[in-house]
Amino acid sequence: MKAHKNPTLADSICDLRTRKIKKTFFTQIDALLDWDKISKVIDKHYKKGKSAVGTPSYDGLLLFKMCLLQTWYGLSDYEVEDRVNDSISFSYFCGLNIDQIAPDHSSLSRFRTAMTKANAFEPLFKEINAQLKAHQIIIKKGVLVDASVVDTPLRPKGKTNFNVTKDREDQQEVKVEKDYPDSVDKEAS
Repeated sequence: MKAHKNPTLADSICDLRTRKIKKTFFTQIDALLDWDKISKVIDKHYKKGKSAVGTPSYDGLLLFKMCLLQTWYGLSDYEVEDRVNDSISFSYFCGLNIDQIAPDHSSLSRFRTAMTKANAFEPLFKEINAQLKAHQIIIKKGVLVDASVVDTPLRPKGKTNFNVTKDREDQQEVKVEKDYPDSVDKEAS
């Protein structure tokens, strides 16, 4: 019998396979998109605040890439901030070095609000879609629905009549034996 090998510190920190997949995806996106053109569109609509004191404003492209990560991975403002700080591939994609900290959730929210008020997302995504189309890539948004039929342990017993909805041309009566137990939807007809 082999002894169970304890994971190393490196194994505990990251799953290499997942990191490789994300890195490959981000590398492909970087190769497909001209971020300079996208940055120019962002800069037309997003004016960074200027202050004599305090930390410098975050680049609009960095904040936009965080918004893309939110969309791709279904993350909240708090979650994307955490993931960019925690994941090497996420932080590199956003253009941060390992020693840099991601913008906080409120900065991201203010960026998205400013871009929405400026109606900037439409021209931004037009630019992205034009670049992807030039590479013969078409993006379609789809939704995966789990539509499986599940057997239920409760069955109606007895006889009960239900009228089919009134807007139907052919009025019908559905006959069901006895009343449904409380846990079954009586108005499912």
